[in-house]
Amino acid sequence: MCAWKMNPFTGELDYYEASNALHNRIGIPGEQDFGVGICPEASLPGGMTPMDGCYIPGNDSYGNYQFSDGSVMCWVPKFFYRIAHASNPTYAVHGVNSVDIKGADTFADEAVANAAGYALHRAFWDGGVEKLGFFVDKYKCSKRALGTGYVASSIANALPLSSSAAHNPFSELTGGVDAYYSAIDLAHRRDGVNGAVNASSIFFCSSQFIRGALAMLSLAHGQFSSNDTWCAWYHATYNYPKGCNNNALYDCDDATVVYTTDGYSNCGKTGSGSPFAKTTHNGQKCGVADLNGLMYEISIGVTCDGTNFYAAKKATAMKAFTNGVASATDHWGATGIAAMMEALIVPVITGNDGWIFFGNGANQVLGEDASGNSYVLTGLGVPDSTDGMSAGGTNLFGKDGFYRYIINQLCLLVCADWHDGAYAGVWFLYWGSTRSVSSDVVAFRAACYPV
Repeated sequence: MCAWKMNPFTGELDYYEASNALHNRIGIPGEQDFGVGICPEASLPGGMTPMDGCYIPGNDSYGNYQFSDGSVMCWVPKFFYRIAHASNPTYAVHGVNSVDIKGADTFADEAVANAAGYALHRAFWDGGVEKLGFFVDKYKCSKRALGTGYVASSIANALPLSSSAAHNPFSELTGGVDAYYSAIDLAHRRDGVNGAVNASSIFFCSSQFIRGALAMLSLAHGQFSSNDTWCAWYHATYNYPKGCNNNALYDCDDATVVYTTDGYSNCGKTGSGSPFAKTTHNGQKCGVADLNGLMYEISIGVTCDGTNFYAAKKATAMKAFTNGVASATDHWGATGIAAMMEALIVPVITGNDGWIFFGNGANQVLGEDASGNSYVLTGLGVPDSTDGMSAGGTNLFGKDGFYRYIINQLCLLVCADWHDGAYAGVWFLYWGSTRSVSSDVVAFRAACYPV
């Protein structure tokens, strides 16, 4: 049954499904609205409101929400994936790198999905609870007034923040410090009073599990698309999201993509890419923008103590992480690692070996396991074998870069920046930075889980 709902921003009526039939569906790869969806109304956090068009299939704002600070966020419903299975619709073309995506409406629970060869993406476990989906910033964070303070918000055509005093610095925000670790604290201020930290904040600096989910959705959407009708970045060769990465406000693989300068070097304004849909994870205007280049992003949930790697436990709530090195909730340091994380084996990294690239001919890149270390790696967007990596990479994975390093207090970086060319992309990972570094090319975005 269909109905209409008053939109609080426009005063107009939006079409929606009163039966909730369309709620929390990830959609079908290659088709309209895939990769975002409608959050069940009962699960909306306080202060989160559907944007005009949020409930209308095909609308530019389908599955888009706005928090009370003005931040625009996309709702990504829970999904299951199946990799390298002979029954995958794209197996004939992509073989062991084929991926199929099914929504929460397909399987009764995770066990039923596993029996069919599908795994629940790790991004949908948080705080020991299976989540219906997640909200993630549509744009990289920028400075925005909140009462008498300033917070990091997700706003279109804004100046992306950086961890350096030279470029839209974190330090211009209430409580901000020009260092990577500050991103964790700044995310907790979005729902605080006048930019103060909210001890019960729902927000966190976006995690690598969320990043891995967005990359996987892009991979599936590209594999299922045969034209640019519902995937603007579709291309027979360069079939992945585009961005600001050629050091001249364009994309190195698509000269039709152009950004508006933010006034610093060749960095663009976040969300200014045109055609905009070519810069989103799903090739549609409703998607998450600027995941390829523009600026690096800080990605939490993974670290290293100088010898071993660690990933957040399923029981850990991402919003609980703090930015120090000594407490039981700190993202870095032995105490926080012991309380919040578990050991992670990263076979691709055996030393300070520098650059390698995603893809190696027809070899398998992502593991298909539904549990164990390989499952966690896939959730992080990390290959579970060096067989899936090579000196040149493959176009299927954007030839994206993977910088290998073993370093204490690792702070993982993703996306790459405006001058990294083909290295940049939705799979890009840089394992060579620490929490206290400051850089004019490093930004972040926030995320949260539903109530």
